[in-house]
Amino acid sequence: MNSFVSFTDAPPLRLLRFAADAIDGIEKGLIVFYQMPGNKLIAQSVERNHDEGWEVRSVLVEDFYEFFRSERQRKGAYQWLGKDDLPFEVHNQAFSHTIFDEFDRTILLLRFLDETNQGYDLLYLYFNPRFKSAFLSSEKQSFSTSEKALTAQILHRLLATFLVLMREERESFGQLMNNTRQLANRFQNERNKTELLEKQAGQSLVEYSKDILNELACKYNRKALLSPEAETLIRNFSGKLSHLKELLTNAFHFSLILNEPNQELMIQDWHMDIEKSPLKSDKRRKEKYEHLGRTGDLLNRLEFAARSVLNDRLPLTGKNVGSHCDKPISAPAISDVLKKHRSEIIALFEQYPDQWPIIRKDFAPIRNILIASGEKGKNRRVG
Repeated sequence: MNSFVSFTDAPPLRLLRFAADAIDGIEKGLIVFYQMPGNKLIAQSVERNHDEGWEVRSVLVEDFYEFFRSERQRKGAYQWLGKDDLPFEVHNQAFSHTIFDEFDRTILLLRFLDETNQGYDLLYLYFNPRFKSAFLSSEKQSFSTSEKALTAQILHRLLATFLVLMREERESFGQLMNNTRQLANRFQNERNKTELLEKQAGQSLVEYSKDILNELACKYNRKALLSPEAETLIRNFSGKLSHLKELLTNAFHFSLILNEPNQELMIQDWHMDIEKSPLKSDKRRKEKYEHLGRTGDLLNRLEFAARSVLNDRLPLTGKNVGSHCDKPISAPAISDVLKKHRSEIIALFEQYPDQWPIIRKDFAPIRNILIASGEKGKNRRVG
């Protein structure tokens, strides 16, 4: 029988298993003890089966409750008994074995004070009367009364020591589990606090983002909202606030381009995705066209301003576009800066044919650059 038993088992049950494994000559064992959880009397037996193993079973104690209760209150560390001394053995013939000699007292009762100090746990050890101890000579067939008393004393001391060790181990294990539970609870509390702080921080980011959108919406006379997916993205944002503001500004302007005038803007999470948004340069573009970054920003500003001009139902002139820029600029200044970026503008329009549709088609200063570029290209091909 496996002698390893979980610390969660009651010490008397472990004592029964240990005794059955450790003591030679035992045919059967029975432990009777009072279990505090549930406040009930428990009895369990182990009996050697034909395979030389141990069969463990629970035993009903209701019919002999008064007998066990009385025995638990009696003094005396040990007592040698016969089967006729045990009413549950006499009553239940299934427990009887012809191998036992009814006239030989081969059942050893050991009493151990229980953990409540209110009674004694009862351990019955059934010895095979034909078992011959190594202490017996070939001429001697059985123990004398004094030898049986000495054997009982030795076994009681051995098992009492083992029981004390088990209870100390169980107490230590209980303390360890209690400390572990305290640490687990402390860890869980700290995690709950962290999650609460993260939730509060995430909600603060959402409120901050809504304030940014409200400012942009008021400026362009539009209404802008965050989709649930966008709010989730913002709650999990871990970058700088300046970067978040930049992402939201670009998302707002991107949504302006996608939606019709006077249509409510719904900012989606993918509007703020750097890899997907056409208003943000991806990594490859940065590596290959890094020197065109400022020109792209200029075109974005003009496209956003042009969209705002159209929303206000105004002519798409240099003056109106300049006044609707996030940082207002005069019409002559627009013409001057476009001339400085002329070659870069042409390269960007060729590279991104679907970008900046309004200024490409309807804003005269840009159209003039593209027309001149097209005519120059034709002249080169004719030549």
